[in-house]
Amino acid sequence: MNRKNFKKPTRRLFVFLHATFSSLWIGGALSMLILIFLKHPTNEYQLLAYNTAIKLIDDFVIIGSANGVLLTGIILSWKTPWGFFKHWWVAIKLVLTIAMAVFGTVALGPWTNESVTMVQEMGMEAINSNKYQHIQLMQMIFGPLQFSMMLFLLYLTVYKPFKKI
Repeated sequence: MNRKNFKKPTRRLFVFLHATFSSLWIGGALSMLILIFLKHPTNEYQLLAYNTAIKLIDDFVIIGSANGVLLTGIILSWKTPWGFFKHWWVAIKLVLTIAMAVFGTVALGPWTNESVTMVQEMGMEAINSNKYQHIQLMQMIFGPLQFSMMLFLLYLTVYKPFKKI
């Protein structure tokens, strides 16, 4: 065993942490999608509650778990024989995880925050706003896309379908 690599108990701990963060990320994303697609508010308090719930899931589950997945994945690639670019499945996971984290940071997160702000300022009138409707449409398109990519990453982890690079 190479001196730079983790010993088996440490590797198992990081795999456990990686799987835990992945599960939280997927569960948080699914929770957000359920709220996004099933909300039918009848008043401004319900609309604010839906949007705030989505924001809270983003702030307290998605952000932390996505960063946890990225950090533990980088550590596992660095300190195990898997490496960063020895296996296609690891390289693809790294690139997609970074892309998803960046897209969540620059688009999905700000859209979520803007939705809450609009409802706080406009109440139910936000629903009639072109900007609010556009944000909701973007969440309905890119939320499921992000979720599908998470499931694809899970598939890669379990099946490791590609040969070595």
